Amino acid sequence: MKYNGTNLKEVLEAHKKWTNVKTGGEQADLIGADLRGADLRGADLRGALLIGAYLIHADLRGADLNGANLSGAYLRGA
Repeated sequence: MKYNGTNLKEVLEAHKKWTNVKTGGEQADLIGADLRGADLRGADLRGALLIGAYLIHADLRGADLNGANLSGAYLRGA
């Protein structure tokens, strides 16, 4: 799935609730997601599922990827 600013923001907001154990939160399932060129600066992606995600040229500066599953993710230029 190709994410745009709106639906990616919704996923990240739900994930933030999940990492803070709040109601309505859910782990970010971005398996195989097309995030090429996405602005993920400072994003809280702790524990996110990014297996096989396309993160080519994504801006990950300051992003928290602690515990994120990046198996098979495409990270060229990220």
